Amino acid sequence: MNGYTRGQVVGFLTLVIIFFIILLIGIKIFNYLNRDEAKEILQNENVKKDDFTLRLNGDFLVYVGEMNKYKELGAKAYDDGKNISDGIAISYFKDGRQVSGIDTEKSGYYTVKYEVSNDVELKEASRVVIVYDNKKPRLVMPDTVSIFTNEVLEYDVYEGVIVTDNSGKVSLKCDNNLKDEPGNYVISCRAKDKSGNETVKKRLIKVIPGIEFLEKDELIINYPSGDNYTYMYSLDNGKSFKEASISESLDVSGNVIALVLENGKYKLSSTYYKK
Repeated sequence: MNGYTRGQVVGFLTLVIIFFIILLIGIKIFNYLNRDEAKEILQNENVKKDDFTLRLNGDFLVYVGEMNKYKELGAKAYDDGKNISDGIAISYFKDGRQVSGIDTEKSGYYTVKYEVSNDVELKEASRVVIVYDNKKPRLVMPDTVSIFTNEVLEYDVYEGVIVTDNSGKVSLKCDNNLKDEPGNYVISCRAKDKSGNETVKKRLIKVIPGIEFLEKDELIINYPSGDNYTYMYSLDNGKSFKEASISESLDVSGNVIALVLENGKYKLSSTYYKK
């Protein structure tokens, strides 16, 4: 058999079979020891070596969002392998004073203290709980509005913007990119609280033609169109007004005040000086 005796071949095959048997036994032993029950046994054995131990369940540092429920993770204690976790006393502290529990209605820092005794020795452990603000500010923006070109300079982009926050303190910034030219302008407002939570919203402001003056041979006043608008002008600095058409031509010099009334009430005005 290619130089090998029958006995050598049988011996080699026997070794191969033994190897696979040992491998299978090893796999079974590993799976057995890795089951949950075995982990608990090994864990208790490790505890026995330390005699009396106290350890936290979960992390040392815990974050809880405001208005969320705090879940107490607790701790485990062993004395000579015996689980004495039921004897652990838990107390809560804030700013160095003991409190009844974790109040998640306001942000703050807490220390949770765990204590257990085996009648001979006292063990202590602590956990830090941080209640943080995770609520974004509430930002209410006005609906789309239309303003005249000659109202742009005096228009307040914060008008009608409402912002509130659970912290009570919030900064508000609105971009003002309005120009005294007809067009649609998008205004962004950004509300940010002291914890860095931020809300951004946008609104549309339509800038429409207002009172326009065109100086040629005569002064032409173009008024904006609108329901129930009345157009007037004054040549004596507002002492008296004359009714005008929507496009009025005047052969004048000096100050000219153009006025628009809506239902008899002031709507807008503009002044122009013609040399």
